[in-house]
Amino acid sequence: MARPPHSTLPPRVRVLIAARCVNRLGGFSMAFLGVLLVRELGAGPAETALALTCFGVATIPSRVLGGHLTDAWGHRPTMLLGLVGCAAAQLVIAAAPALAWALLGAVLLGLAYEVVEPPTQALVSDLVPEHSRAFAYSALNASLAVAGVLAGLVAAAVSGLGLRWLFVVDAATCLACAALVAHRIPSRAVTSRSRGEASDVGAAPARARWVAALTDRRLRPVLAFGTVAAMVTMVVVFGVPLLVEQRGLSPAVTGWVLAAGAAASVPGAWLAAVLRRRTDDAGVLLAGEVVASAGLATIAVAGHPVTLAAGLVAFDVGSLLVIATTMARAGTLAPDGARGTYLAVLGLTWGLATSVAPAVLTTLGTAYGPGAPFGAAAVMLIGTALVRAGQRPRLRRRTSLGGLPPAYESDGSTT
Repeated sequence: MARPPHSTLPPRVRVLIAARCVNRLGGFSMAFLGVLLVRELGAGPAETALALTCFGVATIPSRVLGGHLTDAWGHRPTMLLGLVGCAAAQLVIAAAPALAWALLGAVLLGLAYEVVEPPTQALVSDLVPEHSRAFAYSALNASLAVAGVLAGLVAAAVSGLGLRWLFVVDAATCLACAALVAHRIPSRAVTSRSRGEASDVGAAPARARWVAALTDRRLRPVLAFGTVAAMVTMVVVFGVPLLVEQRGLSPAVTGWVLAAGAAASVPGAWLAAVLRRRTDDAGVLLAGEVVASAGLATIAVAGHPVTLAAGLVAFDVGSLLVIATTMARAGTLAPDGARGTYLAVLGLTWGLATSVAPAVLTTLGTAYGPGAPFGAAAVMLIGTALVRAGQRPRLRRRTSLGGLPPAYESDGSTT
């Protein structure tokens, strides 16, 4: 009898998930940065936009730094640097006596904000066997989604004390997470592959690792499909609150429909494990894209909170399948000692998506109505699903002729 999926998660991965959830409980402050600048420091619209833009731009080198340090230093020191850096930047913002100090804090926060992601993702890939990685990433993402809902409750309680206290609490959760990491997370995981022959790429200098990741033909389709998934996700993140307002619904609707979607992530993680036992990566991704696109189409036409919640639940379940499997695929392709770099390259697609999604929302929403961006996102996902469906029979034909295209040579699975 097969063991349940959760039994395949090593104890250190469970500690990692718990630590990141502690961190996520305070991860609400950035949503209030613009409000703090306006109410507490007298910033105008242009100054507020500048601060938020500086934060967003700074997260791009932050992800690159996290990937480099993961492979150069190890998991634990890189995570500690990111977490302590975030805490320090949050305290700078909380204590800012003037707008210039808050702007400095926003830039510092952006530079530290994404450092923790590559070592987190690389550690999961290092410690979890390949057949369980998709479930492990699903469990991580689902847990963070649920913690995000609880973070909203914490924000509601703390905001009554003043906006600056939101950043103090966020800094405290960063330090609490850092304490768990310092005591329970290994500096560098020992993997099944690293016990054997060392990887030439993993032992290479930083420049060689980045060149290997950026020129790896197997990783290119992962990045292409991952960019679409990230773009669609950010359209939902930025667009749902706007859609609620434009449809004339109560602002409270945003909170509970997001909570419904986050709650659906928990069974979504189990669904990923079940599907993975019955099909390959391409099958799981195809199912996720179809389910997520159906959810997007529902959101696009939703005029009632229940319909909107149903669409968001479908989208969150489908996107969880896609994102977790994509992360697992990138981690599997990476050689030992280079996983941080590979996953940082994948993470850059989120920086691109975060930069482009607001323009997509504004352009399509203004020209065609508030539901148009979600309809366009659904078409994008259906397009990727059709491409993937077309690749599978071609892969089977080439396999029957005795060869595989270069993108599949490593382990026979598709992207």
